[in-house]
Formats: sequence, C-alpha cells, structure tokens
Amino acid sequence: MIANASTQKFGVLVISNHDKQETDQDSESLPSYLKQWRGLSMRKENEIVDALPEDVAVAKSYPKTKEKGEVVGGIRLTILTKKKRYQVGEEVRVIHVMEAVEPGHELFIMGPKPVHGEYVDDRPVTPQSPAEQDYDGVVLESPNVDYNYDITSYRFFEPGCHRIHWQMRELRSNTLELEIVPS
Repeated sequence: MIANASTQKFGVLVISNHDKQETDQDSESLPSYLKQWRGLSMRKENEIVDALPEDVAVAKSYPKTKEKGEVVGGIRLTILTKKKRYQVGEEVRVIHVMEAVEPGHELFIMGPKPVHGEYVDDRPVTPQSPAEQDYDGVVLESPNVDYNYDITSYRFFEPGCHRIHWQMRELRSNTLELEIVPS
C-alpha cells in the first residue's frame, strides 16, 4: 500500500574537497545547458517557495545521472530520488526532469507544473496528460533542461520492491526500483 505524503524534511549534503575536485573535472565534459542551474521550487500550501536543500541536491545530480529515460523525438523524461532503499513509512520524494537534447524544441520552464502520468507499481497515481494548454511564460529553446515540475511524495507501508515511472504521451521516464525494508 502507498500513500501520498505532504511531510517535508530538511537534509544536508556534505561534499569533501576531494569529491568537489572530481565534480569540477567531470563537469567540463557536460553540455553548457546542463552546467546552468536555474533553481527548483515547490508548493507549500498556496505559495511557491524554494525547494528543500535535499531536493535541490537530488535535482543537481541529474547531469551526471546514468539512469535516465530514453530519448524519444529528441526529448527525455527522468525521475530521481535521494536513494533506492527506504524504510516502511519513510517519505519518498520524486524529482522530475525533462531534457530536450536536440535543437528544435521549446521548454516551458515556469513552474512548478503539475506532474501528469506518474505510475506506482504500474498503477496511475496522478492524472494523465491534459490536452494542450495555453502558456504565458518563459520559453527556452533546446537543447535545454526543465526541472520545474511538482515534487511528488509517497510512503510505502508494505516491504518489498516498488516501481515508479513517469509517462507523458509517447515519452516514458526511467523506472525507479525502490527497496522498502521493515523499520
């Protein structure tokens, strides 16, 4: 059994000097649009606020993440979590990223936007993609990346393997396989 959660926790990311040097060297091979950070926001009641530091750390790990969604038509969807193993009842926060890897696409980066088409254990847990909507906000040309989607949150109350994926029309993210262990 799963439950959507609204509990928020704060975390700290510690990077040693050695790790920082490796990160700087690795970042030289990244495309320029993946080196830019435009921020991550979230909803808190009726306000849009900066995301929690631990969510920002997860989102910032995206450029070097190896487990990404497949590129379809020049675009990919990817979902990320802080870790792959959680205790029963522990909050699982999911970060959503859309990356347009080829020229010729527009990314509508204002947000956070609602997540449509998310599945947990092959069952839909958010509404499916809506019909095209009017948009009056900042547009980025591709290649580029958009982190401005709501952060979804779940709690699993049964141990075992649970899977999450995100799907919008023909695009499908990577599938996160999470191990839920007794507390």
